[in-house]
Amino acid sequence: MWFRSVLLAVAVLLVPNISFSDISRCGSFPLLDDKLSKEERIAALNKRGAACIREGNLMQTITTYSEIIGLDPDNMTAYLNRGSAYMQARQFELGLADYSHIIRIKPNATEAWYNRGTAFIVARQYDAGIADLTEVIRQKPDFARAYCNRGMAYSEKSDYEKALADLDAGIQKDSSLAFCYYTRGELYFRKADYQKAVVDFTKGLQLKPDYAQALVQRGRSYEKLGQPEEALEDYKAALEIAPRFKDAQEGVKRLSEKQD
Repeated sequence: MWFRSVLLAVAVLLVPNISFSDISRCGSFPLLDDKLSKEERIAALNKRGAACIREGNLMQTITTYSEIIGLDPDNMTAYLNRGSAYMQARQFELGLADYSHIIRIKPNATEAWYNRGTAFIVARQYDAGIADLTEVIRQKPDFARAYCNRGMAYSEKSDYEKALADLDAGIQKDSSLAFCYYTRGELYFRKADYQKAVVDFTKGLQLKPDYAQALVQRGRSYEKLGQPEEALEDYKAALEIAPRFKDAQEGVKRLSEKQD
């Protein structure tokens, strides 16, 4: 799954509502004073957690929210954020366990269903992911990302009719989701509809222009359409973002040799 990392990035995180002036750097917080009350310790840890999320410090994020859970075992936000950090750290079983815990305690926690469904897809457990995202859509029919992610799961199962219906619905509900365009573009590529693939990869890149893999996929689509100049331009653009990207390097080499 070439955009597994993008799926992880769309997991829901509930960052505490803390003003920027209240947040220091993730590693700069002193040891919490034992004289602080439980509520004060949780507030201080929430500040640290917000900083760690913003800085992308996964291990410290996990540690911080584990401390909060130790103080407040019913803190669903802490479980959700720790689960998301576990998933991004590729500790899938631990992330799934945190989301499942929330769902057992609070069955209407849509964010937990969404994150667990997304996590199942990342772990290639597509049927479980589809089931969870179907529950999300039942709870929140306008949750566009749930349609996009479920569409991806259907696509991975080669159920292209259901995949396309979900991706179309997701884009209709929120046309700003680059990931949804990328996923639909990949579906069209698999179906050998390369012109539509180019259109969707282009729309996605307009929303998120620094995604090297989408440039490579559009380049491959251009090659299939017999447009080597456009393809070469995309491969070179991908290398500017990710200089060691093997697929882009091979694309540049292949098309450059044809020009010689």
